[in-house]
Amino acid sequence: MLLAAAAGCATRSRAPAAEPALGVSAASTAAASGASSTTASPPSVEVARQPWKFAAYDGCVITTPHYRIYTTLTYEHILDRLPVFLEHAIGRYTTALADLPQPKRPLESYLFHDRRQWMAKTRQILPGEAATFDQLGRGGFTTRGIAVLYYIDRSGRYRDTFAIAAHEGWHQYTQSTFRQPLPIWLEEGIATYMEGHRWGEEAPTFEPSRNWERRSALRKAIGANRLIPIDELLTEPPQTFLAQGKDRLLTYYGQVWAMVRFLEGGAEGRYRAALAQLLTDAAEGRMLSRASNGPRTSLRPSAGRSAMNQLGPWLVQVYFNADLDAFEQDYLAYARSLAEGGAYQGRRRGRGAD
Repeated sequence: MLLAAAAGCATRSRAPAAEPALGVSAASTAAASGASSTTASPPSVEVARQPWKFAAYDGCVITTPHYRIYTTLTYEHILDRLPVFLEHAIGRYTTALADLPQPKRPLESYLFHDRRQWMAKTRQILPGEAATFDQLGRGGFTTRGIAVLYYIDRSGRYRDTFAIAAHEGWHQYTQSTFRQPLPIWLEEGIATYMEGHRWGEEAPTFEPSRNWERRSALRKAIGANRLIPIDELLTEPPQTFLAQGKDRLLTYYGQVWAMVRFLEGGAEGRYRAALAQLLTDAAEGRMLSRASNGPRTSLRPSAGRSAMNQLGPWLVQVYFNADLDAFEQDYLAYARSLAEGGAYQGRRRGRGAD
């Protein structure tokens, strides 16, 4: 059970946690007040804090070079590590898969102490979609470059909360920086790719293989013969799968995680340069013009799918492999190998870690 929000940004606690996490991107504003103060933080990240209040809950605004974090969280050791984690995440976003631009303004994030506060903020900024997010279970969302999260761990632990922060941070980064949006499967796939991490002595190290939740969901779907067909995987948004139940949504995230792992390191590295090119083109606004000169997708269009969703399989053929059937077979073989193990087996429930 989570603690009710209380003292804002000063209570000290202890550390680390388990369980799967979800992240959904949506498609609005923030506020702050108070006198500023500074706080010590691990490795050379400049951090400042100001008092902040959400409804009746005391909190603070944490400012770093790339972030403005509004939070009612009460665990001091998490408040010390969170800005360091997010600053390292920005470094990861801009270098891991391609040489990408820095955001031009600080990214705004909300991290609430509990789900009740999170839902209150969700109703405030997305009133028409709040009921959908109420079904989400454990997770968060990003809209117009603003991430809205809540503490999903227990007793001062933070692994899953930080994983969701990394996931939604990618959405924040692309929404704020890219000139053209990525196809949804790739946007969500890279967000899950960014989740895997471990904490060293003073700073995080990001490792996409350290993602037991996504691997477990992938293994479960393969074992039950319930993988999502590629025409749906490349065209449907996560909200479609959420409507089919949480397990189906977890399958979707497990599969797009595997897809980005495949593009980055599978097929003997055949697709790595093309992935970097696609990301660079989207960041600089060239992706759609390049796609318009490429082959048409062999998948049948659906009247209910948006033009951006239809672009998903088309971009696979333009950037990666014109033979979509061959691409799918190679991807599925790689996904099965990931589900069976790989170098990192991941933590087991109950073991806990930072």
